[in-house]
Amino acid sequence: MTNAPSTGEPEPQWRQPSFPSENEPPATPVESTVASGSVILPATPTPPPSVVETVVKTVAGVVWPVMIVLAIMGVMGWWQAIIVAIVASAVLGNVGGHLRSQRKALSRGRRIPPADNRLR
Repeated sequence: MTNAPSTGEPEPQWRQPSFPSENEPPATPVESTVASGSVILPATPTPPPSVVETVVKTVAGVVWPVMIVLAIMGVMGWWQAIIVAIVASAVLGNVGGHLRSQRKALSRGRRIPPADNRLR
């Protein structure tokens, strides 16, 4: 494959044509407004789960496999194992969810009420 000999002229390059935009709103002057009301502080990072929450979530995740193994080994009947697993996972799931919601509620942003000018 051979290239055409260079004539010394720059090669033409394609450029995207600029199109007028009909969707852009006309520029409006910026008006400054003063915010009033309570100030919302940024939330603190959510703390890691406590030891109790970790244990409850771990036990809730292990209930079903343990009950299945106990039913296979014949320690308890299948129906008993299923009922115990359902009840235990429901209770432990609710306790774990409650602990998680308490932990997240403690890290939410606080509100500082607006300053009362009458007290000055």
